[in-house]
Order: sequence, then structure tokens, then C-alpha cells
Amino acid sequence: MTSLIKDNFNLLCSEKMLKSLISIVPVGMIEKFEHYLLDDYLRTKHFLNTVDSELLECISQKKALSVFNYAAKQTPAYKDFLKKKRINLSRIKTIDDFNALVPATDKENYVKKYSYELRCRQGHLPTHGNVDESGGTSGIATNWIHDISEEDLLFKAVKFEVSYSFGGDKKNLFVISAWSSGPWATGIKFCELMERITLVKNTASDTKDIINTLKMFGTKRYYLIGGYPPFIKNLIDDNKDQINWKDYNIDLVTGGEGVTLEWVYHVKKQLKPSAHLVSSYGASDIDIGIGFETPLSFFIRERVAQNQILREALFGKKDAPMVFQYNPTIHYIREVVSAEGKNEYEITLLDKSVAVPKIKYNLHDESRKFTYTEMMYQLEKHDAAFWQDFVGKSGGKMEDVLHLPFLCIFGRSDGTLSFDGANVFPNQIERSILKDDELEKKTSRFKIEKRYDKTHNVQFHIHIELKLKGRMNLAISRKYARVILDGLMDLNPDYKESYTKNAKLKPIIHLYPAGHPFFKVDDIKAKNNYIVKNVNK
Repeated sequence: MTSLIKDNFNLLCSEKMLKSLISIVPVGMIEKFEHYLLDDYLRTKHFLNTVDSELLECISQKKALSVFNYAAKQTPAYKDFLKKKRINLSRIKTIDDFNALVPATDKENYVKKYSYELRCRQGHLPTHGNVDESGGTSGIATNWIHDISEEDLLFKAVKFEVSYSFGGDKKNLFVISAWSSGPWATGIKFCELMERITLVKNTASDTKDIINTLKMFGTKRYYLIGGYPPFIKNLIDDNKDQINWKDYNIDLVTGGEGVTLEWVYHVKKQLKPSAHLVSSYGASDIDIGIGFETPLSFFIRERVAQNQILREALFGKKDAPMVFQYNPTIHYIREVVSAEGKNEYEITLLDKSVAVPKIKYNLHDESRKFTYTEMMYQLEKHDAAFWQDFVGKSGGKMEDVLHLPFLCIFGRSDGTLSFDGANVFPNQIERSILKDDELEKKTSRFKIEKRYDKTHNVQFHIHIELKLKGRMNLAISRKYARVILDGLMDLNPDYKESYTKNAKLKPIIHLYPAGHPFFKVDDIKAKNNYIVKNVNK
């Protein structure tokens, strides 16, 4: 970092000065300033707590144009992609041009069309880095290439989030990585990044090892356990006879799939009152950490769930999504509407050091994006007591509020099924089960499936694996069907309308004993595959 930037830090933090500089300062200078901020946690936090959020959006737009031009010249696949789409680079001069004229990329029209080498900068694999795989939730895993130089910015961002979310700047965390071992992105990156921040033990999804580790290192330490939600819940639920969770200082970080508010409340209730549970949002295609939950974003999620007027103002008649904040100087995100009328987003990686550039990449996850200003407007308009309750009821602190935009995720593109036009999400099934104490204790995991009967009528099948000693009988099967149907009728207006017109959409329940091969195939990754595409039973 140059002494010039250090000496003029306060001047550069002046909002008016920064806004006027954005249009003329080279992107390289902006990036040096960003790294300077991220080198110090308190400096970064103060900046994000006081900065004009619109300034961050301006930086994001400027960097998006820069990285687009860079990728168009340096990446053979992207260069060919633009040529086939007849895109004239000289016409892309503003962010409006970029948004309107540059076509989106996704796994189908770009990743599957070009070789790994051609999608890399300069057309060859990096000499140092790593290759990881997607979780394969959709049934087919994809490899993703990363240059070692990518880790610098990612490490700084993750270090900030660990300090912000778990007090990592004030206490020595003992991290237990319960993510799956193997080539999958989350487990690899989590360990690589965390060991540069604190002490890490990679237990993978070995429950016995995790319990033994906690007992071995004792109750006086601060633990952070990371893992997929289904594994974390079963770890906490099924080992109460082995360990008293409230004796330990344990925080949790989850990701890979969504969790319901009921899930969060259920898990936190079994830990110390001071426990933090934070979800992160990422994708192997892009980054493991696109967005993360903050005290503000989680409180917004709770208020949206409670306040129908606010929920409809933000999301129409849809159920409350998960709410994350993200750094727009690392990811440029733009909301778009698909041909089917679904809200999705396009994301552009703003780090030129990535091995495989992603420009306007669409994961096809159902979502909404709001700038910080847009979200604050809706909160103040439809929830007058929001800030008072954020401080008074949730214990939030205004000095912890980050002026970052919001990415709201309803569900993964491969995590929903449609019945007569009604989208059913796995989290709605989970919420229904969690509301019933008997079924919650019996349920290990589940899958949903769309079938057709002999006369081509659509059917809604739910496959449920019971926990050990869980009894399978007709009465329990009927209760699952009743509880899930009641839950969907309450949570999903579209399903309610479809079911009212077509009673054949009533859930058909299939029960399985613990460890059944139908579910055991998912154990290797500890990440549930909620959608059944083909069943041979």
C-alpha cells in the first residue's frame, strides 16, 4: 500500500471526494484502497458502517465494465462467446450498455460449450491453484478451476466476516470443519482459509470425532463448527446423551442449502444463549462466500416473516426468503427476470486474478436484490418500529450495521418442483415438519418427487428417512401427509390454490428406515439432494 493512500485515508473517506474520484481514478488505484481497508478489521467495519452505500454501487459498476473488457480480450471462450453473439466491444461504454447489450452466461450456454482451458485466462490452466467440484445436487458434478492468486482477496473478505460474525478479532477460535472431505469446494476452501486465521481441525462429517474433539479440548475454548445444515442438526439432536451442548461455547456456520427460521430457533435453543448461528450463501460456480447473514439481514428476515405488508412490498405473495448482505466491490449483481417470469440474478466476479472469469453469470436461483437504500426505504415505509426493535428486542447495535446491498434467496434452481404452476420448496416441507414435535424427532431427512400416474395425472411424492428406532406404520405415514399438507396450505398460497382445484396434489408419503440405500447415497457429501429425478424401487 502506498504511503500516499495511508496519509490521505481520511480525505479519501470523504463521501463527496470519493464519489467525484470514482469516475477518474483508475480501477487499480481503487483496488489498492480496497485491500488497504481489508487489511484492518476495525478500519473496514467503520468504513462500511459510515460510507454512502451508493458509492459502493458506483465502484461495483466501474469494476464490472473493467473486468468485462479484460475477460473479452484475455479469455478465449468468452471472446468467442461474444463473437457468436455479435457483440461489438466498442459499443459497451457505460454500465447501462453492459446491462442491456451483453448477453448472460450460465452453465448451459457457456460452461458446457467450452473446454476448461478455453474458459481460463490466456486459454490454459493455471500453474498453481486447485480444482474443486460442485456438490452435484442436480445429479451431475462439475469441476471448477481456481488460481492461487484468487485466495488473497477471498481470504481478506472471509477474515473480516469471521471477525464480524464471531468476534474472531477478540478471541481465539477453535474451528471444527464438518464439511465433507473430498473435492467439493466448501470443505476445501473452508479449511484453507480458516487455517490462515485460526486453529482448524478437519473432522469432516465424522460425528464421533467431533464429539471426542470437544471433550478432548474442553469447555473453556470458543468453538466454531462449520457444516451443511442437515448434518449440523443431526449432530446436535442425536448426541445429547454424549455431550451437554450448553456446557460449550459453540458458534455455527452453515451453507450449501437454505434453512428455515424454525430450523435456526430449534438448533440455537440447544446451545448457549450467546451462541451465534450464521448462514452463508455461495456456489461452486462463483465463490463459497457471495453473501453472509448479518444481525441486520437476519432481523429483516424475521420481520418479513412477521409483517405481511412488508413481505408483499418486497416480495409479492411469496414466502419469506433468506436474506444476505454482500460486498458489491467483489461481486457486481444485477436482478433479472427469466423467460418464465422468475426473478433471478446475474453476477460478475470483479477480481481479475480469477482463473476462470465469470461475466453476467446466472445460477438461476430464485432471488431478489436490493440496494441498501432501497431496503431502508421499504423498512421505514412499512415497519415504523423496525430500528427501535432491532436495538431493543434483538440487541442489535447501530455501529454494527453495514451499508451493504441485500441478496434475498428463495431457493436453489435445482431445489424446487412445480405442481400445476405452484412451486414447492424443500424448506416449506421442513418448516411443516418442524412445527410438529413428534415428527421433528422422528425425521432424519427427506426428498420430494414429481411423478405421473397411468392416466398422466401429476402426483406429489415425499420420501422420508426416519431416525434410528423410528417406527414405520400407516398412522405415522398419514400424520406426515396431514401435517405437510396443512403446512403447505398455510405457507404456500400458490399450492393452496392448486390443491383446492386438484386434490390429487395431496402429498403421497414413503417412509424409509435409517440408513436406507435410497438416502445413504447422499452420505458421502453430507449435503442433501432434495429432488428425486428418477426412482427405481
